[in-house]
Amino acid sequence: MNILESFKIAFSSIWNHKIRALLTMLGIIIGVAAVITIVGLGQGVQKQMEAELFATDKNAIQLNYVEDLTEEEMMSSDYVYEYPELTANDVETLAAVPGVKSVVATNMGWGQLVHNDQQGELNITGIGSEYFLALGIEVLEGRPINTRDYDGMNRVVMIDKVAREKFFKDNEEPVGEIIELNDNPYKIIGVYKSPTPEQWNEDGEMLMPRTVISLMYGSSEIEELSVIAESPEVIGEAGRLAAETLTESKDLENGHFETYDMSEWEDQFKQEVRIMTLFIGSIAGISLLVGGIGVMNIMLVSVTERTREIGLRKALGATRGKILFQFLIESITLTSLGGLIGIALASAATGIISMFADIEAMVSPLVVLIGVGFSAFIGIIFGILPANKASKLSPIDALRYE
Repeated sequence: MNILESFKIAFSSIWNHKIRALLTMLGIIIGVAAVITIVGLGQGVQKQMEAELFATDKNAIQLNYVEDLTEEEMMSSDYVYEYPELTANDVETLAAVPGVKSVVATNMGWGQLVHNDQQGELNITGIGSEYFLALGIEVLEGRPINTRDYDGMNRVVMIDKVAREKFFKDNEEPVGEIIELNDNPYKIIGVYKSPTPEQWNEDGEMLMPRTVISLMYGSSEIEELSVIAESPEVIGEAGRLAAETLTESKDLENGHFETYDMSEWEDQFKQEVRIMTLFIGSIAGISLLVGGIGVMNIMLVSVTERTREIGLRKALGATRGKILFQFLIESITLTSLGGLIGIALASAATGIISMFADIEAMVSPLVVLIGVGFSAFIGIIFGILPANKASKLSPIDALRYE
């Protein structure tokens, strides 16, 4: 008997006992579906959170100033925090650092936006014309802030998608509108998609030329500097060189510039998500164990029901190994079918969850292969005992069995 005939006999046995086979596979189906769904949701959550927390800053490195003072010196009454003044010369210096693609200079502010009968507190980022290209900011309506706006200190602003939806109706055109910001008129020239997750800003955000922010709040024109690495592969080295270069160029005595390594945070985040997914998936995997026990039980019943068949096959020359192989094939077929049905249910479940939840659940081909392989493995493990029992039956005793 070849392997193809063994599979035909296995499918015939399953088809002749459809209800029993389905109930037997139920544990496998539930277990595989639960594990794949949980892993798919875990991967979807990880991908979404990576996009929100890391994607926009993937190649961006913010330079932070840190004082080289002891705790006693900082607690002294003579202590005064002094942040080094950043200038356009610093931008040019950093642009020449190896591995740096571009430099982004910004300053910050807050403003109360009033339009018609609505008002809200918005975070304002002061930018230059390089901001959009360097960070890949998408302009949804209108135009971006350009060099003329920056040099001319034009009272223009851009609002993000959240502010647009809050302060302007769907059929209302915001571009060209005059809004009141801190009791001063400003013209909206565009709408952009902010890299900040929408749920983090209730009222939205705004952009304006950093020269206007400086004039408006009496602050420095450049409060923060970030460098954009040429690629993610050189982000660490580019950040380190940029921080060292800026520290040397400013000739600092009581402090230095450094970068925060986002890659370490990202690796830690991925590890935590993997552990959580593995833990929950392991709990769901218990049903696979229960399903395996059910398969072993039904295969033992099958061996008892087919005792005469086994005796007849042995009398016709079937070896112990062939009998063992036949029942293992049936066990593997049973669990593999359950695994395939479980994968189909998991695909449907993740699709439905993705439709109604803000999560893009993913069922990767690797997870599918693991699901099928693990189902077949369970068939082998829990099919060995029944198959071994069948192979050890004496032909004479089996033929006498009623």
